[in-house]
Amino acid sequence: MKREYGKILAGYTSFGIGGPAFCWAKAESVDDILEAVAIAEKAGKPLVTIGRGSNILISDKGFDGVLLNLGEDFNYIKINDNGSVKAGAGLSLSRLVKECPVAGLAGCEFLAGIPGSLGGAIFMNAGVRDAENPAELKEIKDIVLSIEVVDLIDKKIKRLGKEEIGFSYRSSGLFGKCVISADIKLQKGEKGVVEDRVSSFMKKRSWIGKLGFSTAGSIFKNPANDKPAGRLIEECGLKGKRLGNAEISGAHANFIVNRGAAASEDILGLIDLAKKSVRDRFNIELELEIKVI
Repeated sequence: MKREYGKILAGYTSFGIGGPAFCWAKAESVDDILEAVAIAEKAGKPLVTIGRGSNILISDKGFDGVLLNLGEDFNYIKINDNGSVKAGAGLSLSRLVKECPVAGLAGCEFLAGIPGSLGGAIFMNAGVRDAENPAELKEIKDIVLSIEVVDLIDKKIKRLGKEEIGFSYRSSGLFGKCVISADIKLQKGEKGVVEDRVSSFMKKRSWIGKLGFSTAGSIFKNPANDKPAGRLIEECGLKGKRLGNAEISGAHANFIVNRGAAASEDILGLIDLAKKSVRDRFNIELELEIKVI
C-alpha cells in the first residue's frame, strides 16, 4: 500500500481544493484497505474513502484522518455472456459507458458524462433525468444486482444484494462500508442504437463544457421534480455571484466553480448564501449533494 503523511489533497479532488491529510493511502487490495483502517484506528483518526474526487469539498485546513483511494487493481471490467457486468469500484463511469455498447449491452447510457468512479456512483446513487423522458429519473440502483464491500467496522468482506442496500435519492446507506466491486445487469442492444442513446445523454450534459472552471458537480439535491435546486438559486438572482475566486456558475446555478485558487471557505460561503436565499424566498431547505470534509 502506498501511503504518505501530510499529503496535500487538492490534486485528488475535481474542485482542486484541499489541504494536507494526516495520512493518504492508496489501496491495491483488500488487505491494503484493512491496513488503512488499522492506521486510522491506531491513531484514533477517522477514515474516509473517496473515488475520483468529484462531489467532494475538502477544507484548506486539510483532513485530520486517513483518506483512502482505491488503486488500479480495483479498476477493471468483465463482461459476461449473460449480459451481466462485473466491475471494480475504481472503474470510471466513462469507461463503463464506452465499453458496454461495444459489447452490445444497453442500460447504462444515462451515466454518460457523469464524472467519477463506479464505487462513488453507487455510494451516492448517481442518476439523471432520462434524455428522452425527463419525467423519468434514471439511477444506478436500477442496474445494480449486488455489490461487494469491506465493512470498515467488523473488517469483513460482504456481498450485499440490491434489496440489502438502502438506496434512496442520492444516497445508498453505505456509510462505514467501502465498495470494492459491483455486479450490474444490462440488456442486449444494438451497438448503434445504444451509442445514439449515449450521444443523447452527452448532448443533454454538453453545457457542462461551458463551465470553464473546476467544479465538484451539483452542489445541492433537487428538493422536488418541479423544484430543481439550480432554478431556485437562479430565481434568487445568484447566478454569477462571486466570493473570492469561487463563483455560482453562470451556466448552471447548482454548480459552483473554482475560478483559480479559490479557498474552501469561499465555496462554503456561497453554499451558505444559496441556502439562506432559497430558504428566505421559497421556505425550502436545500440539502447538500456534495460531501464536505
